[in-house]
Amino acid sequence: MRRMKLTVYLLLPLIVAIINTQLVCFDHRYARHNRPNHPISYSFTDWGENFMLLVPPSNASPSYKISASLNLNPFLPISTVTKVEMILSETNLEELQFVGEFEVSLHHTRGVLSMVSEPPIRLSNVVSSASRGDWFWTHGDVRLRWDCRTRLEDGSPMCICYGLDGLSVQLATFIPPPVLAPPPLPDAILTIFPDGFRDEFFEHILISILVIQRKTTMLL
Repeated sequence: MRRMKLTVYLLLPLIVAIINTQLVCFDHRYARHNRPNHPISYSFTDWGENFMLLVPPSNASPSYKISASLNLNPFLPISTVTKVEMILSETNLEELQFVGEFEVSLHHTRGVLSMVSEPPIRLSNVVSSASRGDWFWTHGDVRLRWDCRTRLEDGSPMCICYGLDGLSVQLATFIPPPVLAPPPLPDAILTIFPDGFRDEFFEHILISILVIQRKTTMLL
């Protein structure tokens, strides 16, 4: 019995290490993306009944489902609710994992952000604008800046995302279709640079530009 206890005692650190390793492997923050050595461009599909997809190149994964709805709660301002979910199975679009959700009222008087494993927070505490087309995103340890002041020939903004962690490296670019042009419109393109795949940066880059686009288009 004493020898057995001693064996368990000696093996306990190894057991704990194995358990922690398994937990990390299944932690959503570590399982979604591997850091590539080159930028990857994602395309937004056409808007369907109430959702669109963010689709990577054929040799990359995963894809994301972006859906939108109206909140008609009579005790709150009418608002749009945008939900982002990761698609776990390319053959079943209903097999999803929640990433984040944000709500913006029609007159911007109310905004709420919910990220996975985080409590809801007022959107005004996360996103701000110093000047037209210059946006800042602060959520926990993630600090981003989106510069959307440059315009392309077709009128679309050329948005560039920088990290504000001291290095100010470029993390992503985003080009939406020209919203006032007649259809058919080109796909919106989100390009993520290698540093944009660090930890949970990808999800914050995606949700932050969706928030900015929602706020921008609601002013048109």
